[in-house]
Amino acid sequence: MAGGRYDKLDVEERVLTESWDDVVRVALLVALLAAIVWAVCTALRFLVHEGTHLLFGTVQSTGLTGAWVLLILLVGGGVLRTALVRSLGWADAAGDGMSVALENYHITYEHEGDDPQPRYSRPAFTLAARKSLMTLITLLTGSSGGLEAPVVLIAESIGAGWARIMRTVSEHELRTYQLSAISAAVASLLGAPFAAALFATEIAYADRIVYRKFAYALFAGIIAYILNNHLAGYDPLFVAPPHARIYSLQEYAITAVVAIAVSAPIALGFGLLVTLGKDVTKRSGTFAAGILGPLGAGIIALCLWYVFDLPLEHVLGGGEATIHELLFAPTAAADHHAGAPLSLWWLLLVALAGRMVTTGLTIQSGGSAGLLIPAMVMGGMGGGVVARIIDLTGVFGPLDVSPFVVSGIASALVAVVGVPLAAIALVLEVFGAAYGPPAILAVGVTYVLTVRFTVYRTQRRSANPEADETGGIPGA
Repeated sequence: MAGGRYDKLDVEERVLTESWDDVVRVALLVALLAAIVWAVCTALRFLVHEGTHLLFGTVQSTGLTGAWVLLILLVGGGVLRTALVRSLGWADAAGDGMSVALENYHITYEHEGDDPQPRYSRPAFTLAARKSLMTLITLLTGSSGGLEAPVVLIAESIGAGWARIMRTVSEHELRTYQLSAISAAVASLLGAPFAAALFATEIAYADRIVYRKFAYALFAGIIAYILNNHLAGYDPLFVAPPHARIYSLQEYAITAVVAIAVSAPIALGFGLLVTLGKDVTKRSGTFAAGILGPLGAGIIALCLWYVFDLPLEHVLGGGEATIHELLFAPTAAADHHAGAPLSLWWLLLVALAGRMVTTGLTIQSGGSAGLLIPAMVMGGMGGGVVARIIDLTGVFGPLDVSPFVVSGIASALVAVVGVPLAAIALVLEVFGAAYGPPAILAVGVTYVLTVRFTVYRTQRRSANPEADETGGIPGA
């Protein structure tokens, strides 16, 4: 191709000129990278899930002694995190990590003077190691938060380090590795490769799909999914019971109302408040936040356990157990001690409030825990509260709570990070096609109403593809 014509092409169009050798080489490197990311994320998931399950079970079986142990672990973890941030400068490893990952994705190379060759200007594998350690310190001590946002930063950093090892000088190839690594990480947790690839692409580019990168991200997600099935045997993060494909008009209407008036506002409002709180905490920079945040979260969780017999996993940890109980518990229960405490709408509301406070305290105090999964859990809990209340009135007869919980999860995901296609794909892949119609309605309405709001300020929404691709760096 003539040089003049080539120079006029944007970054993505130039990829069309790649040779088949380059395509095969990048595909093979993406496959190896996906396997590495899967191994790291699977190890983190195993440690966190098994560790928190053991911790909560031990605390609840040993009474007062276990309560003291939990508080000591929470405060000790907070002190250790704060010490690492203050003494070693690990501030980029604190918090949920999503904003750091997005910023690093869009601004990775810097040019020095007149040197046309880009130079790496940020840590890669070291950041992944720091984030992994901070995440284990946070979640293994019992704090409230998800694993998905930390692994996004871990995977993005591994992708950047992979590009450095391969001596990559093409920003297109660098970002292909970064995006593919994020897709592999999310697929490792969710067990949904298509949703993971869409999530990685939408979270990076917000309002458009870069299909060539999406293809590599999809390939990476499939690699992680295959490894999950054949080596780890993990189920998806969420599982729902079978459901009929036919919905009444009342169910569609209620689902939309729940998404608009309850689930999305809860998730978006919580995300914005936590982000504001993190800014305040970051400015304070004292050990007080690292101590008082985890201590407050532990006291709240223990009080709810003692007063309402509410299991700790409904207020601390990631929240997957809460969604599972909501989806599989009976529609109504006369006595929550019979084994289905969240069948009572008021107790579910208490758990929702407790989850909001404990997660907020964890992230605001510098804990390396994700905001995204807790927000989705809160959206599902909000949908469950409304469904339980409506069911008690008997206006629509016996009401199945599961569509409202699933739609609440999807609408919360859209409200927090604006990824409608990924939210729909998640429902179809994880919960099943039968949950698709009401979820699609909820997602569409939520996206239209929340498109002007964003929790992560580094998320890009640009009409200029080349500006998005280069992160706004002139000449990149």
